[in-house]
Amino acid sequence: MKTITFLTLVFVSLCASANAEDWISVEASDRPITISASGVVAPSEGILFGPPPSQNWRIAITKIAREGTRVAAGDVLVEFDGSASDDRVKAKSAELNTRRSELASLLESMAREVEEDKVRLAAAESNADKAARKAAVDPSVYAGLEYRKLVEERAYTEDTYQREQQRAALVARVRESRLAELEADVRRLESELRAAEAELRSFTIVAPTSGLVVVGSDNEGQKLDVNDSVNPGMTVIELVDDSQLVIEADIPEFAAARLALGQNVTVTIESAGGTEQIGRIVEISSIVRRQSRFSQAMVRGISIALEDDDASDALRPGQSAKVSVVVDTVSNAIAIPEDAVLYRAGKPGVRTRKGWQPVTLGGRSAGLRIVTDGLKSGMEIAI
Repeated sequence: MKTITFLTLVFVSLCASANAEDWISVEASDRPITISASGVVAPSEGILFGPPPSQNWRIAITKIAREGTRVAAGDVLVEFDGSASDDRVKAKSAELNTRRSELASLLESMAREVEEDKVRLAAAESNADKAARKAAVDPSVYAGLEYRKLVEERAYTEDTYQREQQRAALVARVRESRLAELEADVRRLESELRAAEAELRSFTIVAPTSGLVVVGSDNEGQKLDVNDSVNPGMTVIELVDDSQLVIEADIPEFAAARLALGQNVTVTIESAGGTEQIGRIVEISSIVRRQSRFSQAMVRGISIALEDDDASDALRPGQSAKVSVVVDTVSNAIAIPEDAVLYRAGKPGVRTRKGWQPVTLGGRSAGLRIVTDGLKSGMEIAI
């Protein structure tokens, strides 16, 4: 008796399940062909910052702003290890101070030497004039020997005066050469010090304007942090204007060729409520690339702006999004829900009133699958 009751219950349950199954009638109509893709909310404009030029290929980060923080103009975004540049600044500054002290001493000694040369030259000129006046008198006034001494003294003082003039000119040229050399050395050191100070300042990057911080990633996709080493060409910080956000997505190359600027796109952002939003294509990349290192699919990037400003205000950089865009239209086509497709031996089909029916699937249309063969208008299928 118990066995009969159990079988009766099973039979009733199966009948109830069969009766509870939903059936829909399929009808042919014009169906849009849609392409679905995953996207991410990103700023339409951003300023990228990388490591500054330095004498070392890799440089360590000593301070970095937190991901997602809002900064004002002048706030520090990232600092790099500038100890080597700081040492160069100190060394150049000390050398420059030494050269400036030498220049000041040289100018002082030059001023003193110029005055001394003037006195020597004036004395030599005065002696030459005196000797010339003595030798200019009538030779009969002096004895022959005395007069010859006066003549020789005149010649000697004139020669001394000429030599003193020549010496003064040569000494002045030497002083000018020493001064020019030292001044050139000071200018060189000043230029090198300015360059070293500018290099040291470049190790601290400040925000040129207000915005939202997006921290860059290393070669393994990990966000950069303090003590990480970076090299030229890497993006360490991106400062974005989060008031102008777009959704960026990758579309297969064959489908992207059929898109146009201004075309409407359906966007769904789960973290922003999951409701569908209407956007429009504002940019189509002209570059065809592989979707990732591990994929051979060739794609082109598109940027989408939401039409609803209120919905745009709820966006945040990094949010994931689902994008659906129409790339073609098929006339007089039958479309069925994805849940209605049943596979047998790897072949797709549906359940009809007469049993399992194999079908040939085409593209997707607004969440449905287009059936190119196997169904006719008016037929009922189970879902």
